[in-house]
Amino acid sequence: MIQEGEYVILIGENGKKWLVKIRRDQVFSTDLGNVKHNDIIGKEYGDKVYTNTGRVVWVLKPSLYDYIMKIKRKTQIIYPKDIGYIIVRLGIKPDSKILEIGTGSGALTTGLAWILSENGVIDTYERRSEFLELAKENVLKIRPKAEINFYNEDALYAIFKENYYDASFIDIDSPWSIVDKVYNALKPSGRIGILLPTYNQVDKLIPYIKDKFIDIEGVEVFLRDLRLKKGMIRPEFRMIGFTSILVTGIKIL
Repeated sequence: MIQEGEYVILIGENGKKWLVKIRRDQVFSTDLGNVKHNDIIGKEYGDKVYTNTGRVVWVLKPSLYDYIMKIKRKTQIIYPKDIGYIIVRLGIKPDSKILEIGTGSGALTTGLAWILSENGVIDTYERRSEFLELAKENVLKIRPKAEINFYNEDALYAIFKENYYDASFIDIDSPWSIVDKVYNALKPSGRIGILLPTYNQVDKLIPYIKDKFIDIEGVEVFLRDLRLKKGMIRPEFRMIGFTSILVTGIKIL
């Protein structure tokens, strides 16, 4: 049964979606009418409620995708299509210890925290305090089990534990400036991931990592939606053609 304080995904009969935290005696307004939170409390996930105008709204349990796509943001986020690849490529497992450089709005942090158990650790660094506070709010929505440490400091000047982390992900303007520190923080055979918005930055990065990491790979991940109309299924006319480049590698001694 749905309890007060839980997050739900509301999907209207028109297909629109909202991520909502349930609070007793509150009302959520939509273009289909108002939904009373009290009508949701005690319902089962998958059930429906009605707005004050008689329109149907379905009440569902949020997935990781929902939390990420409905995240509050002050920065560009890493999207699910990239997060899934990062998790697999970096070999993230429930007890992984992860170093994140550049928390941003916390989309990747949320994705990583979703995977980790109580034995997992994320140390995430963000120099902008307003970004870090928002990231905390976003990540805590999923009630993570892992130990998550948010550091409001420039990672360039931070002191990392050496040979401690299983994986690290870097999302800052000049990732080459911190590669040596991250290399020392990773366990032998630990994995690194770096997000870069331009090909020129990839070209600049490679000399900094080629002697420290092996199995270096650079990829772009594309996602194209389909229009699911009976008898007329086809790709959508529009798609996001480019978001970022992901460079990954494995630490060697």
